[in-house]
Amino acid sequence: MQNYYRVLGIGPTATAVQIELAYVRQRARLKRLAADRVMQSRLAEVEAGYDILANPRRRIAYDLLLAQEPDVPAPPRRPRDDEQLARYARVARRLNAALLACCLVLGLDWALPLREYPNETVRSRFPMFVSSSLSDPQLAYRVHTEHTSFRLPSAIGYRVRENQRITVWKTPLLGVVQRVSSPDSPDGPAPFQPYSGNIYGTFALLPLLLGVVAAVGVWPARSPETVVNTAVVSGLLTLLALIVLL
Repeated sequence: MQNYYRVLGIGPTATAVQIELAYVRQRARLKRLAADRVMQSRLAEVEAGYDILANPRRRIAYDLLLAQEPDVPAPPRRPRDDEQLARYARVARRLNAALLACCLVLGLDWALPLREYPNETVRSRFPMFVSSSLSDPQLAYRVHTEHTSFRLPSAIGYRVRENQRITVWKTPLLGVVQRVSSPDSPDGPAPFQPYSGNIYGTFALLPLLLGVVAAVGVWPARSPETVVNTAVVSGLLTLLALIVLL
């Protein structure tokens, strides 16, 4: 016979108020872990135990039946699942804090004035990616100058050639190239944005979203589940941001 006193974590002499409080506490704890089938089974036991012990007549009948059962010692307690989740949450909170700090550095890097490198000589321009699509082939280039390095998609790759003189603007902290001007380009000297500059342009929403998710993960009084989930999402967003940035 199931010992519902042990299920609720109370003694056989518990009062009606103690039974109510134990039920509310156990139900709230197991509800957070309801996605696990084992936790669903434990929640069902808690509900059944409360249904019996909260009813005075059922409790008296249950106590009589329980007294006839041999005294079986309680099984050794395993580490509580919520304690393990709390350990994961501590690691996840540190990860969220580190990623939030990286987002703040990105924001500062974007806000500071750009550093200009005039008369940079294009030392090399070589293909780094070729798409496999026959209907719309694409080619990306890696361009190196004396002080900078950036990528160009095939759509604007013709604007920069080897040994050309160009002007490059990049951020002061991370050195992200945001604008390039090529006076000898067929399109003229109007500045254009290389692929690496998209982290502050087309893909600017990516680090912003990363910062918001990481901030939610480090906000005080968040549940362990929330902290762990935000760390997972932050990690995925970080991978996407690195792909765009590098």
